[in-house]
This record gives sequence, C-alpha cells and structure tokens, in this order.
Amino acid sequence: MEEMFGIPPRSLSESDTRDTLEQWSSLMDVQLVSMIRGEFGIEPDSELIEAETVGDLLHILQSRGAFGS
Repeated sequence: MEEMFGIPPRSLSESDTRDTLEQWSSLMDVQLVSMIRGEFGIEPDSELIEAETVGDLLHILQSRGAFGS
C-alpha cells in the first residue's frame, strides 16, 4: 500500500485514514480495489469498501486469507 500511496516503506500506521493520508483519494480507492482483486483474488464488497482505517482494511484482508495462514 505504501508503494501505491507513494510514501516511504513502514510509514503507514494502522490508524491512518483517508483524513490523515493526503494521497488517499477516491482514485486511490479504485486502485486499492483493483490491487486487492488482482493480488489476492478477493472481490471487494461493502465491508472492504467501507473500511475506515488501514488497520481495518488489513484485518479484513487477513480474515479472508489474503496473507496466507
């Protein structure tokens, strides 16, 4: 995600939101959905789309097996 946002590695925090990341725009939402579908084979749904923080997004992806066991 940091690469997509164009920020240094390990600079994202689980508490980061659209309000704290200037780069997190509606266009970035589309890119994130595309990346999730392409990288993890997970079809984004309302739960993913409505995630408010980086941590929320990561926890949802983890619960759906995106990062292996």
